[in-house]
Amino acid sequence: MGRSLIAIPVAVAVAVGVAGVSGAFSSNHAGARLTGAASSSPSASAMPMPTVSPGAAGPVRVELQQRVVKVEIMNFAFMPARVEVSPGTRLVWTNEDSDPHTVTTDRPGFTSQALDTGQTYGEVVARAGTYAYHCTIHPFMHGTVVVEG
Repeated sequence: MGRSLIAIPVAVAVAVGVAGVSGAFSSNHAGARLTGAASSSPSASAMPMPTVSPGAAGPVRVELQQRVVKVEIMNFAFMPARVEVSPGTRLVWTNEDSDPHTVTTDRPGFTSQALDTGQTYGEVVARAGTYAYHCTIHPFMHGTVVVEG
């Protein structure tokens, strides 16, 4: 019994805290695209749950399963047009239209490159608030992300 269970909540808190340091939204890099991460229908996976596994001869390793919410871009619309999520959720937009589209917040936040058919774009929301977004190519296309918590 050389390991303390107190280290597990601390590791979880540190992992969650580090994910939200960069601002309201974060991605791997500007214009980051996810490949193979989205399906053809909007859905959400379960809330993040820690997976704890003992290290071979070292500390206990904690991994968080991130919640993912998928938004389709089809028929010149974001579907669903409004999503409500908790902080730390990854949003993934998939372009199902034959025309290119972008995902760009109305206020400074994030912007995707033009997404061709089948391409995806992802962002992690870190702070509570309401974030309106649009397609810069087709300005009549609008969506909203509400981050609760």
